[in-house]
This record gives sequence, C-alpha cells and structure tokens, in this order.
Amino acid sequence: MRKLFILFVAKLTVIFNLYSNQQETDTIRPSVDLEEVVIIATKTERNKLDIPSRIDVIGPEIISNSSVTQIDDILRFAAGVNVNRSTGIYSQRPMVTLRGLSGDEQSRTLVLMNGVPINTSDEGGVNWNRINHNDIERIEIMKGPGSSLYGNNAMGGVINIITKTPQQPQEVFSSVSYGTYNTLRQDLNVRILSEDGYYGVLSQYYLESDGYINIPEEDIGPYDIERFLEAIGVSARVGYNESDWFNWELQYDVFRDQRGEGMKIHSPHGNYRNFNTDLFRGTIKGGNDNTNYNISGFYQMENYYDINERMRNDNYSRFDVNSYREDIGFFGNISHDLIENNTITGGIEYKKGSIDGGDYYQTAPFDTIVNAGNLTTFAGYLQDEHGFLDNRINLITGIRFDHVTFSDGVFQSTDPWEETPELEDNTWTTFSPRAGARFNFIENFSSYISYSQGFRASILDDLTRTGWMWVGPKYANPNLEPEYIDNYEVGVDYFPLSNLKFSASVYLMHGKDFLYYVATEDEIFGRPIFRRENVTDVEAKGFEAETHYSITNNIQILGSYTFAESKIVGFDERPELEGKHLKYVPTHSGSISLFWQSPFVNFSLRGVYKGEQFADDANDVILDDYITFDFSASRSIRDNFIISVDVQNILDNKHMQTIDYLSPGRLISGRIALKI
Repeated sequence: MRKLFILFVAKLTVIFNLYSNQQETDTIRPSVDLEEVVIIATKTERNKLDIPSRIDVIGPEIISNSSVTQIDDILRFAAGVNVNRSTGIYSQRPMVTLRGLSGDEQSRTLVLMNGVPINTSDEGGVNWNRINHNDIERIEIMKGPGSSLYGNNAMGGVINIITKTPQQPQEVFSSVSYGTYNTLRQDLNVRILSEDGYYGVLSQYYLESDGYINIPEEDIGPYDIERFLEAIGVSARVGYNESDWFNWELQYDVFRDQRGEGMKIHSPHGNYRNFNTDLFRGTIKGGNDNTNYNISGFYQMENYYDINERMRNDNYSRFDVNSYREDIGFFGNISHDLIENNTITGGIEYKKGSIDGGDYYQTAPFDTIVNAGNLTTFAGYLQDEHGFLDNRINLITGIRFDHVTFSDGVFQSTDPWEETPELEDNTWTTFSPRAGARFNFIENFSSYISYSQGFRASILDDLTRTGWMWVGPKYANPNLEPEYIDNYEVGVDYFPLSNLKFSASVYLMHGKDFLYYVATEDEIFGRPIFRRENVTDVEAKGFEAETHYSITNNIQILGSYTFAESKIVGFDERPELEGKHLKYVPTHSGSISLFWQSPFVNFSLRGVYKGEQFADDANDVILDDYITFDFSASRSIRDNFIISVDVQNILDNKHMQTIDYLSPGRLISGRIALKI
C-alpha cells in the first residue's frame, strides 16, 4: 500500500511539471496566502502567522473543486484530522476527531457552526449528515486544546464551519445529480443582497439512495438488506451587515432523515434511525477600530428515534429508542485594544443540555426504560494578546473558568434493571489555562511554542442512562469527574518561495482521569455490566506536516502527513490494557491532491492513505491500511450551466473502517447545475 502511495505521488509530480506552463485564467487563487485571517483561535480577526497554534483553513476553492458527498469528506485530507465514516453517505453518526484522542469519541472535538456549538450534550456527537456542503464558505480548524476559550468538548481542538453570505444582489445555484446505488440528490441555494445591506439565504437539499449491503459477502444472512437512506435539509438565514455597531443575523435549520441499518426481520422498513434536528441561532455584533463585541444565542433539538430488531437462535426481540436531546446557550464576548498591539478579550457563556428519552421493549421481557437529566455550564474567560518588536513576537495568554452542574437525573425501569444507581446532583469546577508565543524574526519563516490545557465533562448518556451500548450493558454513573489533558506543542511555517508553503507541528499530550468503561461484578443475561469511570492516564504524541505548492494560478498541489500515537499509560482497574493504543487511531496517515483549472475543464484528483488501526481495547483486532483516490471534473457551458462527474474511491477499494462494516466501494455520480 505504501509503495502504491509513493508511486502515485511521483506520477503527480511529473504531471504537474508537464502542465506548469499552461495558460492562466485567474480562476484559482494561490493556496499560499500570507495574509489569511482567522477567527477561531482568539475570537478576534487575526493573521494566522500571529497565532501560536496550528490553524488550518479550508477555503471555498478547495470545497467547490473536490469530490464531496458530505462536508466531512473534505476534512479527511487535513493533517491531524481523523474521519470515521464507515459506510459512506449511509453512516448513521460519522466521527471527526483531532490529534489522536480516539476515533470513536466525537465529544473530545468541539464543532461550531457560525460560532455556536452543534455537539449534543447527550452523547457528544455531531450530525455531520445534516450540513449542506454547498452552503459552506470555509472551515477553520484549530488543533490542540481550545478549552481556554471554548470550554467543554474542545479537548482535542475546535472545528468552525462558516456558511456563505451574499456578495451580489442575486445568486442562485440549483443542481441535480444521480449515481451509484440509485442515489439521487437535488440542491437549491438562493442568496439575495439589498443595496441597504439586508440579505437573505435559503439553502435546501434532498438525498435518497437504495444503498448497499455493508457486510462481506461471505457473512450475508437471510435478514441482511441494503442500507437505504432518505434525507432533506433546509437552512434559512436573514441578516444585516452595513452597520458599525449593530449587525445581526438569524438562522433556522430543519433536517429530517431515515437511515436503514441493513437488517429487516418483521418491521416494514427493518432497522433504521432518525436524527430529526431543528436549530435556531441569533447573532448581534459590531464595533470600531478599537472595540468589537459579539452576542449569540442558540437552541438545538434533536429527536433521535431508533428501531432495533434481532434474531438469535430463533428468538426474536425488538426495542425502540425515542430520545429528545435539547441544547440551549448564550454567549457574549468583547475585545478592546488597550494600547498599540495589545488586545484584551473577555466573555461569558451559559449553556444547558438535557435529555428526555426512553428504550421501549416490544418483546418479552417487556420493559420500559426512561432516562432524563440536565447538564448546565456557566463560564467566563479572559485573554490577552500582545505584540512586541513590531509584532515579531506575539504572545497570547488566557484562562477560562467553568462551573458545570448535573441535575434532575431520572432513571426508571421495570424488568430486568431492578436495581440501579441513584442519580444524585453533582457539580464540577475547573480552570483551563493557555499560553503561547509566535516568532516572526526571519523573513519567510515563522515558529511558535505553546502550552494549553483541555477538559471534557461527561456526556449525559453516561451520567443518566443504564442500558445497552456498543460495549454491552452498562450502568449510569452520575459521579464522573471531568477528564483533562495538558498539551505541549511547537510548530514552524516556512515559505521558501512565493508559491510554496511548508508547515509542521510536533505535540506531546498527557491526559488524566480519562473516561473508560470498566466491568462491574454484576451481570445481566450472562454478560458483565460495565460503567464509565475516571481511571486511565493517556499519553498522545504526534507530528503533522502539510505543504501547499501553486505551480501556476490554476494548478495546485497539496500534501499532508500525520503521525499519531495515543496509548494508555496507567489503568489500575484494567492493568492488562496499559501500553495499548486507543481505538481507531491510525499511526500513519497522509494525503495528496491535485487541483487544475483550465479554460476547458476544472479537474481534481485526491488520494488518502490511512494506516493500520486497532478496533478493540486489547489491540487484538487490527484493521488493514488502505488508500483511496477521488476524482472530480466539471465544465461550464454558456456561463450559467455546469456539468460534472465525481468518482469517490476510484479503485473500488472496499475496506473495513470499523470492526463490523464494509465501506461502499466506488461511488460515481453525474451532476448538472444552473448558476446565476
């Protein structure tokens, strides 16, 4: 596999040189941008090279010219980002994690949309399926703990997804595509902008597919069927952006879906899940050259519904899950320039997450399991940015205080969970510090050093729900403490040529009180009952490197490499796991991409290598490494029409991304679009 990947890189280099003298049409901006401004790292607009952190930005050129089915497809190519979408577009709950902190724990990576969090408090997940990639302007990724600004869930880093705003009086994009597995997708994006600064955005998509059987052919049984899907998403935004002190935006998103799980016994549609989601967001912001403020509020509700039916030794069983996950929050921050090259930022935050759900057993032993609870956070933070020697040295220090409360826990069950832990209220407080320095003494060379601490409070599912998880039966544990991690990091950015950039970072992280499932002495149906505990000490170390080379304004090459090693170094309750790697974290991964735009066709070819990874705690099950290549080609016809062909996984490499599920293999789709 590695030899094939190296050969692919060598061939691409030859192709790039052959086309280096092609006519330039100024349709692609050079990827090396020394003045790129980001918000995610400081909550203020800053040049990337002034920030002592590793920040990646995926811009609109890369998004629009890639073979993309879901927005997390784009993230696979960034160094330090681990995407686990085991069954492609049919995946129920994809995982996107940073810095090797376990590929099946989304809750250690905070995901924002337009600055507000979309992780649920119940299980920490993000519904990546509901995000319409045609509505995304750019993605900012901050790697390493961001808890000094963002608190809970920002343990491994933060991803901020920023949607498009109108740039012209009227913009319309409409498309229809059709592809493998009878997959049909329809998109509509409308953006309008008035002369007075008022604007409106409507983004809508519909997706359906017959799906595929996601287990190896030799394992297919009488009840296995295709994993179908049907989904629709609508996002509407209105706003005003012409004032100094009072700009505003309102957003409302609706998402409805049904995703089959590949098994049908008696239920008309077989096993399936819904992640029906509503999101409301409001933002007010403004300022002048010295002072800026931002106030945001949001409400997110996810109605999760799941049908589970099984046949074991001719015994049929079924239970349905129906849960309402609500998250509400308010944020406010203000930044003020005290003196030249010195900015103070302070803010407060309130967030409340709740769960009201139940498991309803339809077959004997009949049982109804109800769980509920709230997780409330009050927080305040302060940050200082100071530039010295004409900004050749930039220092950032910050600290955040979080007060987290678990309350109103409820667990009710009939049979067989007759004895369960009492769900008592609990409170945790923590400080999250950060300090870093960026050095810009040498022309075309920049370096940084930083320290940061991250934390994560437990998810509500582990605090409130006694029931079945992927590990088996488990007890709730309302006494869980937060887990912490200390991150030490150095990095460099080097620009040997005006069109060539190289960046690299090395980090070492020490985690304590990590949350892990531990077997209790109790059993149910002959299986041990587990419970989450604060028991493990973890060490994670890694190296990340990326290169951007603009051969011409229209031909670019991007490459990345990631080394990540995350191990359990202390586990008194399960000493046999000490020295074992965390699950679903490949030690080696990398990517290579070619983007070429000409007067005739826009073309991209992207390859991803993902190394071996362990699929169980004991490291007995190893998933093989694999390489996939994606291809995209599009052509404009008479300015307003675009035809395109996308091929994901060109070589039809059907690999196992988890211990259970086989990937869908090659996916081909054709699209026709209208752009006005």
